[in-house]
Amino acid sequence: MKIPTLLKRFLKLVRYGMLFFVGLIVIALFSFWIEMKSEVTLPAPTGSLAVGRTAFHWVDSTRTDSLTPEPHTKRELMVWIWYPASITGSDRTVEYIPADLSKALNAKRGALLNTFTTRDAAKIHAHSLQDAAVADDRPSYPVVLLRSAIGTLATDYTTFAEELASHGYIVVGSDAPYSTWLMRFPDGRLVDRTHAGNPGEAAELSQQTERILERLVRIWSADARFILDRLEELNSTDTLSRFHGRSDLGSVGVMGHSFGGATAAQFCVDDPRCKAGVDMDGAPYGTVVQDGLTKPFMFLLADHAEEMDPTSMRIKSRIAAIYNSLPASRSWIYLEGAQHFNFSDLPFQKEVFSSRLFGFTGSIGDRRGMEVISSCLLAFFDEHLKGGAHGMEDLGERYPEIGFAAQ
Repeated sequence: MKIPTLLKRFLKLVRYGMLFFVGLIVIALFSFWIEMKSEVTLPAPTGSLAVGRTAFHWVDSTRTDSLTPEPHTKRELMVWIWYPASITGSDRTVEYIPADLSKALNAKRGALLNTFTTRDAAKIHAHSLQDAAVADDRPSYPVVLLRSAIGTLATDYTTFAEELASHGYIVVGSDAPYSTWLMRFPDGRLVDRTHAGNPGEAAELSQQTERILERLVRIWSADARFILDRLEELNSTDTLSRFHGRSDLGSVGVMGHSFGGATAAQFCVDDPRCKAGVDMDGAPYGTVVQDGLTKPFMFLLADHAEEMDPTSMRIKSRIAAIYNSLPASRSWIYLEGAQHFNFSDLPFQKEVFSSRLFGFTGSIGDRRGMEVISSCLLAFFDEHLKGGAHGMEDLGERYPEIGFAAQ
């Protein structure tokens, strides 16, 4: 008689445990849903200037796109420019991601991700003014090229672009066809990623993936050179452009996140117009690993001190090789509590718990992380593109999260 009684009690406990577990799931999903339906505004730029944003669709008629499945197609890019702006009464704030592209992204992600883990772009508010006039506080502004990670959009770095623009920089980002997760051209064409353009992430990189990335970094560097060529055309010959005569193309920097960081380093080898560059948590690829750099450069990384697997050690070795080739104007900074996607707007796009659970973002916090990263970027470019004070020197005192790698 005791055995059935014990069994009943056990089954009762199991039933209550399952109900408790299901209840936790329901509460978690409901909280995720509430968070994803809430409005959020990106950190406000700290500079004295308003920020404008405009977009271009540029086709490089000199290059056939080797990544497209359609032969003989020319390389074409979507280019986003953030810049110091003048405010007028008719200005309107940009959509964080244009509605047509946002709709396509939502359709690709599907209902589950859109409902519980990814915030609708319409709920995210930026500060830039759509197609505003360029500010007249100075004749021209230094240019910073912005290279995104291999799957992200240029607009996923709006916080950093707006911050630099508010301090007097023209920031030029671009989406990369067949590498960016999804692109939309003005005529409505949608361009998805391909394996040739986006081989994906792996815990241990295969030789095939390494070969794809070595080839891809050359293509992305060529994209940056093409964009800079077009900026020179706008600056010198297009008298109808708002940017005519407004870009200081003697002061060009480049920054990139993840694979965009690899591109930033390679671009500084490939193009003499690059004066300084920043790699934000990116593993280097290309000839820069062997040849090194002779220009001011900063590695701005998450804290990877505990990562000792073969792939991580190979990446650290590549960074060290480039860093040791640099002139005295060099920095290797890591941020305690930061993870890979703290170097983007992703903390405002994704549900916080799942982002930290899967290691996308860290404990540094979304706004604090962006404040520290923005300050590092601004201090570096102010010093090397504007000839300002050595603002890099006191970053460690201002932000205890900052560590300097001992080399």
